[in-house]
Amino acid sequence: MTVNYWLSYPAAYKKQVKALLHQQMWLFGRDILHPRGNLLYDYQFTHKRCEDRGSSMYVRWQDTQQIALWGWGIWFGRADTGAIYVNRYKAKPKYSATTTLNDTIYREKSLPRNSYRVTCVQEAQTTQRLWADLLTWLSKYEAWIQETAGNSWRQTSLSAFSHVVTGPESAALLSNQWQELADQSETVSIKSRALKSKIRKNQNE
Repeated sequence: MTVNYWLSYPAAYKKQVKALLHQQMWLFGRDILHPRGNLLYDYQFTHKRCEDRGSSMYVRWQDTQQIALWGWGIWFGRADTGAIYVNRYKAKPKYSATTTLNDTIYREKSLPRNSYRVTCVQEAQTTQRLWADLLTWLSKYEAWIQETAGNSWRQTSLSAFSHVVTGPESAALLSNQWQELADQSETVSIKSRALKSKIRKNQNE
């Protein structure tokens, strides 16, 4: 009998994080276009340009931690732990046993296997831990933006986004919003369900 495990977040939490992540991906794009130069470079990202159809890839290493950004999502992994992938429009962390991306990836379908539902509780716990760490990383990034580019830059970026959920007047609170979600994610429940095996009868019987 196979058992599936997954993270169960409250509806209000899912709604908030989904909207914030979509907004955050837009903000990364604006930071690339900063008047004085690409801010992702300043934050130690390297750029792997897409030469064909697809999305360029930004990668940042910090010790054994790897973060990859595309227009459609985020990869967050640790060489000794595991990794998660999060699509910008779904905001559901999906676990991958592949800890690091060694090849340049331009399309979502080219990512290593990843899944929202996993087959052991340890993988669900790892997903939960990495998800909280990713949200904390987003919080630190926004704090760095405030220090480096200033609140006026973040206000300008938010003003240009048609699906904004953090008003320009609250731009300075973005870091706190991400950290609050990170703290909440550490207390969510892990649910499970046993899947009964289906035995097919031999057609010749």
